[in-house]
Amino acid sequence: MIYLFDDRAQRRNDNEERLSDFSDLITFDTVKLISDKSADECIFDSIENPECIIFHKSYALGDSNVTYETIRQLFASLDIPIVIFSGGTEGCNKSAKEINMNADLMYYNLPYFLENLRENGSINIDTLIWGKRYRLNALLEFQNSLSQKYFINNDPDVLLDNLEKVKRDIDNSCRKIHEQDLRDSIISDIEATSQITWLDLATIIDKNIHKFQ
Repeated sequence: MIYLFDDRAQRRNDNEERLSDFSDLITFDTVKLISDKSADECIFDSIENPECIIFHKSYALGDSNVTYETIRQLFASLDIPIVIFSGGTEGCNKSAKEINMNADLMYYNLPYFLENLRENGSINIDTLIWGKRYRLNALLEFQNSLSQKYFINNDPDVLLDNLEKVKRDIDNSCRKIHEQDLRDSIISDIEATSQITWLDLATIIDKNIHKFQ
């Protein structure tokens, strides 16, 4: 079961109704802190066999002794995907143990995430981050980030001045979207091209994006 903690009553009510067809996969839960119980007892008593926790970063806990970081560490100890959402978060940031993302984006993609879980029987966080066409969206975001960094301010006919740095950036970017085959193909094409220009690099990336999408 996926547990979603959202203390914004209207947003919660609207989305409980919107996601009613997925009640076998997700439930909206509440943090109920009790004075004579520890925070971990209160939290863990309300969840059973969680596959993923989705938690509002600004959740009003109502106890000055229990902070967001307290709750975050409790969830992190479960060794399952933890999604922290907030209206103040721009886009998404995915690490090995935690995903931080915008609240509107999270709720928009949540049906695709749940549909994918129902069809495949396993959690695929990329569908929550990128939506229904998650792989294509991830690839296009990868391409756009490199374009913004390298291609806007460089003359396309000029040779790359720091090829190893560019290759490291491509490697790191591909790791973030879990596209090792894409990384290998791009790096292989780069190394097979002598006297590589910025235009050559852009062409290699575009060709590989189309090959892997």
